Amino acid sequence: MTPEQVKARIQTLAPGTDAEIIDLTGTQDHYQAIIISPAFEGKMMIEQHRMVMGVLQAEIDSGEVHALTMKTFSPA
Repeated sequence: MTPEQVKARIQTLAPGTDAEIIDLTGTQDHYQAIIISPAFEGKMMIEQHRMVMGVLQAEIDSGEVHALTMKTFSPA
């Protein structure tokens, strides 16, 4: 999965979601993401991370995405 594909999938969380994706190893399966989304408004960090993991669950289960570290923020 390319960084652009990861970004596109994460952006399906909600309109106005933005993400910066970095391939940490060059193998296209270890990523770092910085995500800003209105969907995170009023949610605890663990809830925000679960939301992101949810949209990538199939790729995580298949091993296509092996590792994802993330920082999540609401626009506020």
